[in-house]
Amino acid sequence: NPSLKASVAAFAWLVKNKVRPLGLKALGLPCQLMGTGMAFMWQDIAQMNLASGHIVEDMKLGIDLARMNKPPIFLPEALVTSFFPPSEEATSTQRMRWEHGHLSVIMKEAPRLMFEAIKTKNIQMLSLAFDLMIPPLAALSLLCIVIFMLCFVAASKPLLLLAGVLLIILMSAILFAWLFFGRALISFKQLCFAPIYALAKIPLYIKFFVSRQVDWVRSKRN
Repeated sequence: NPSLKASVAAFAWLVKNKVRPLGLKALGLPCQLMGTGMAFMWQDIAQMNLASGHIVEDMKLGIDLARMNKPPIFLPEALVTSFFPPSEEATSTQRMRWEHGHLSVIMKEAPRLMFEAIKTKNIQMLSLAFDLMIPPLAALSLLCIVIFMLCFVAASKPLLLLAGVLLIILMSAILFAWLFFGRALISFKQLCFAPIYALAKIPLYIKFFVSRQVDWVRSKRN
């Protein structure tokens, strides 16, 4: 009997770790490493720095492998079942580590990865860079809403139209993801409350710029 917050978080997790990788696989493109259920050739993993201390070490490892022309591929047949931490404190710790880590990687690694991909004409690495630049779902939704509001205030019809199209595309993508994959996790009524969930995460994103988490902290579990 999960809470509304847990249901929305589980849906966002499903989109990030199943829906998007399935789409990338259908296009013949690599995906991000997801921290568990990973398999490596020994000669590849032996060359990696696994003691990086990075707070999203799986994402960083996937980038490093892509630089070796060994980008991760999604294998939907492999199933890993896990649970969110039971306590609110542990959930908050985990969420901050994930989201601050992801945003840090976007700022530090994505532009450099894109430049390297263009320079070497590596399509696989370029797709990984584009995928990497997509922020967490709540942050992406807030960003699209803010862009739309700024265009509305600016009273620029062409910009407002583009921002409106962007918002419609995002909402359509979320709706299709729910229709085909998420109905067992969350009801449509609960999904309609997702924007409130996104707004509640604003302090977490403000904290990224004010007091960013840089240390790897393990979430408390039973």
